[in-house]
Amino acid sequence: MVFRTLSGEQSKIRGVWSLSLNNKSGVLNESIGVDVGSGNESSGTGIVKSAYGINIDVQAGNGTIDNGYGVFIRRVQGANTYGVYQQGIASKNYFEGSIGIGTTNPDMELTVKGKIHAEEVKIDLSVPAPDYVFKDDYNLRNIEEVEEFIKENNHLPEIPSAKEFEQNGVMQAEMDMNLLKKIEELTLYTIQQQKEITELKILIKNLLEKDKKKLISNH
Repeated sequence: MVFRTLSGEQSKIRGVWSLSLNNKSGVLNESIGVDVGSGNESSGTGIVKSAYGINIDVQAGNGTIDNGYGVFIRRVQGANTYGVYQQGIASKNYFEGSIGIGTTNPDMELTVKGKIHAEEVKIDLSVPAPDYVFKDDYNLRNIEEVEEFIKENNHLPEIPSAKEFEQNGVMQAEMDMNLLKKIEELTLYTIQQQKEITELKILIKNLLEKDKKKLISNH
């Protein structure tokens, strides 16, 4: 079916319009506005290269379109409402471009204006894990240098300031690796500190034994 309008302004044109309503007081088990099937029937044995339930092409031609919507869901009412509901756990969904949830201006492939609830999140690293901190040639700042940096900048080295966090947000993978690096450096400081404590204990023990022997010899 092809629908064309004349030149000039038109208020609305519908390519396909379907209204499925129950205007009685009984129970309607299922109401379907548009029911689409494609591919082979259940008994079919042929090969279908590509099957589209709905194929949408919104194009401006030589004109312009102010707002183009491939699918626009105006209203969904009911005890349980779903803008889009897909059955089939093995099915995949592919989106090209950017997706905004709670925003019409996504600045990345997926932008969510709000909170995300998940059981687990897996992040592919684009930055190296900082195990290089434990290599012998790693240049670990001494603790005095760290103290001086904190006094001058009010934040840890290689960690953004509070103002930078506020302006730029947090890149999770990068931040996790930076925090892990600081934990590994802190572990090295702790090991170094423990060695110094052990040496001091031995020194104190030797001094006490020396003083004890001196006291005994004087008596």
